[in-house]
This record gives sequence, structure tokens and C-alpha cells, in this order.
Amino acid sequence: MDYLRYYLGALIIFIGVIGFYLGGAWVWLGASTFIPLILIDIFSEKDLRVRSISTPWLADLPLHLHFFFMLALYAALLYWVKAEQVATQSIPISYLLGAILSMALINVAPTAGIGHELLHRRNPVSRFFGTLIGTFVADPTRDVAHAHTHHIHLGSVNDSDTCPRGKTIYSFAFSATWGSLKDFYQMEKARCAIASESIFSPKGRIFKAILQLGILLLISFLVAGTYGFMIVLSSLILAKLFIEMLNYFQHYGIVRVEESPNQSHHLWNHLSPVSRVIAFEITNHNDHHRDSYIPYYELKPHLTGPQMPSIFLCFLSGLIPPLWFKYIAKPKLKDWDLNYATAEEKVLARAANKKAGWPDWLAEPET
Repeated sequence: MDYLRYYLGALIIFIGVIGFYLGGAWVWLGASTFIPLILIDIFSEKDLRVRSISTPWLADLPLHLHFFFMLALYAALLYWVKAEQVATQSIPISYLLGAILSMALINVAPTAGIGHELLHRRNPVSRFFGTLIGTFVADPTRDVAHAHTHHIHLGSVNDSDTCPRGKTIYSFAFSATWGSLKDFYQMEKARCAIASESIFSPKGRIFKAILQLGILLLISFLVAGTYGFMIVLSSLILAKLFIEMLNYFQHYGIVRVEESPNQSHHLWNHLSPVSRVIAFEITNHNDHHRDSYIPYYELKPHLTGPQMPSIFLCFLSGLIPPLWFKYIAKPKLKDWDLNYATAEEKVLARAANKKAGWPDWLAEPET
């Protein structure tokens, strides 16, 4: 089971393919698959097991096959769009929404987690596949800012992936997207200056990223017309926003003194069973920031750092900000401030609480 559990992503894609093959209201099948997975994750006990993997290539196989699985999913989508137009000349809005949501959710889970894992590998072939997979989340250059900004500056004001206290999931999705793109552009511009290249050189990442997205959208239009183009473009944009929304919960509100060591209390762990598997251990967060080259199946769950409930529960509550702030964010961050923060971090935390309009619980007498 330590191998098979990570083939859940392939099963989700297969279910999505079946939904598009059957057509009609079945296009919602991919999206509806997440309902039982979310419920299992929310109501299950934490998964604290260390995986027992003695044959690494079996654990890596679903990573490197995933790009081809996604091509099959997109082929099934475009087949359905083309067949639906031939049969009815138009596609009902409810079917369009089902197709967009199914594609967007699968683009995020498990696709984003697999892309993240591959981009952290030293093997150039794995990194190449990770870059290709980035196309499905409208972010083929995510690895640049992620590795050179987030992993260095997490918890500080210089990290656009760390959400400050008081900010909602909605505003963060856009600010994090802009921050990541800005960081990438600045780094790419500096690289091109050193190499004496144009920033839009065919050798550069901007040209390659535009080419990847352009090919996907062009094929969608040529095969399935305006409907195909619209569904693919909408699902890519929605997937990108969903990724940032999930990223919102990984470091929410945590503060760190810039250039101080990254430690286990500078991140949140979400150790529920489905989220660990479907995200390829992104939510098993501790070891990953200790050493980003550790393969996902070697990451060990740690309870020494601060813990969050199921990331799916966080996501659902985050959609209604008053619920998120009252029942999860503020209680968890109060505990973090009192029990995890260093003396210097307590100063930053008090300033962050004041800026967010939150209570100054660090000024309260100890009980």
C-alpha cells in the first residue's frame, strides 16, 4: 500500500477520462470524485506513518508517467467537446462548468503536487517533466521563484508565498500570483543580462513558457473550436488560483526574522491521510523545508512543529473568511505566538496582529 496509495492520482485521471468519454452530465465525474476524498480526509485521524519504500523506481513511476496521463485526459476532454458540438451544436452551461471544474481540480490535485516534486529533483529529466507539467497550472516557471524566493525567505515580508495575518484567501490568490511572476521576471532578467541574451530569447524561460501554453491552447482551439479553447483556458486560470489558495494555508500568518535559520515552527503541517497522498507529501511539510531534495516518500511526519487540520477543511473554511479567522487561524496563531515563536518573532507577531486588527494576546497575562 505504501506504493499503491500514490497511484491515487492516476485513478482520479482515469475517472476523469471515463466522465468525458460518457459525456453529458458525466463530465462532472472528475470533480465529484473529490467529494468522498475530502470527507475522508477531514474525518480521519492524522496519518503519522513513515513510508516503507525499498524500490524507489516504483514510487517514482507515477511521477514520470503523469504527463502522459494528463495528455490522455486532455484528449478525452477535446473528444467530448467535439462530439457534443456535432450532436447538439452547443453545450449547456452546466456541462461547461462541470468540464472546467473537473479539469481545474485535476490540474491541481494531483498534478501540482507531482510537478512540485519533480522540480525539486536533481535529475534533469525529472525537472524537464516538472516544467512540462507546469503548463497544466498555467505556471511553467514556478520553480524559479519557488526555489530562489520561497525556500529562502519563507515567513518574511520578502516571500510572496507567505500570507500575512488578516488577509483573505481571495486577495492572496492574486497577490501571490503577482509576487511569483514578479520574482521570476527579475531573476530571469538578471540571468539574461549576465548571459547577454534578450529576455525574450528562444533560449529563455519566458519564451518557452509562452510556447508551452500557446501550444496547449492552440491545439485545444484547432481540435475543439471556441468551446475547447474556452474550457482549457478557464481551467488553467482556475487551477492557478486554486494552487495559490492551497498555498495560503502552508505558512499562513507565520513570521520569521529575515536571514534567521528556517526551523520546523516556520510552517504548518497538514498530516491528514488523503492530503498527504494526493499532494505527494507537500502537506507533510517539515522535512521538505529542511532539505528540499528529499524524495516525497522519505519525508517523515513531525509533531514538533505547529499542526493544522486537514488542508481541505482549511480550504473550505477559508472560502468563508470569518469562519477561517475565528475557528482556525486566530486560535492556531495564538498558540504559535505563545508556544513556538522566539523572542524576536514575538515582536514581529505583535506587529502583525496590530496591522491585521487582531487582539494583542501576547500582552495578555499568562494563565
